[in-house]
Amino acid sequence: MWTCSLLKQNARQALSGTYWRTFALCLLLAIVGVGDYSVTASYHFETEVDRLNTMFRGRVWTGEAAQADIWQQLAGIPAAVWSIVFVILLISVVIAVLWAAFVAAPLEVGRNRFFMENRQSPAPLRTVTTVFRTPYLNMVKVKFLVDLKIVLGLFLLVIPGIYWAYCYLMVPYLLAENPYMSTTRAMQLSREMMHGEKWHAFLLRLSFVGWVILGMLTLGIGLLFLEPYYQATMAELYAALRSKAFAMNLTDASELGGFVRH
Repeated sequence: MWTCSLLKQNARQALSGTYWRTFALCLLLAIVGVGDYSVTASYHFETEVDRLNTMFRGRVWTGEAAQADIWQQLAGIPAAVWSIVFVILLISVVIAVLWAAFVAAPLEVGRNRFFMENRQSPAPLRTVTTVFRTPYLNMVKVKFLVDLKIVLGLFLLVIPGIYWAYCYLMVPYLLAENPYMSTTRAMQLSREMMHGEKWHAFLLRLSFVGWVILGMLTLGIGLLFLEPYYQATMAELYAALRSKAFAMNLTDASELGGFVRH
């Protein structure tokens, strides 16, 4: 039975001597929108900088008069301009979805493979990009369908989305180990691995809240340094649940052959 402290201890051991390499990797991935705390850090930092710039330029509007002024300016914008804005926003959304599906999602799988290999010995940074080989499109399809189900659950009733997010928490790791796995099988095996573990996984994530608060005190920059530790810990969680799955005969070596370096 795994515990939060045990997984974190194993994560620190895996990062021993390789932390700065993993930090550089997480930083590069954060630039393209891949990460958990690193992405939060970038957003938080940019938000704080914009807020401070606005304050110093004296553009903080408050009260009903300010709101009326804003609505008056918006009402004066021609319909043609609104049409252009709508088209730009639509194109931006399409580009964002395509980027997330064809670049960010595969890189997330590659990052997970990197951290799993790094548990055994220092993994080369190029491990992350191995996902762009065959069967690249299968990983894109599986991740897209799983993420779509989670997003729809969040939009519809919120709770189903959160529940499914934990049910399918292991899907990116399963794809990292077996990129040929089908959508149905990946979702099924992840659900079985997370059975009885969702609350413990939530507590594991919650155990980082202290570090997150400290990171926020540095305008989010500190969260960049937390990302490698968090990802290494989540890799340890997958390793623990993988062992459990083998013990319960949920899978075998023919399906999950390990993280052999190519």
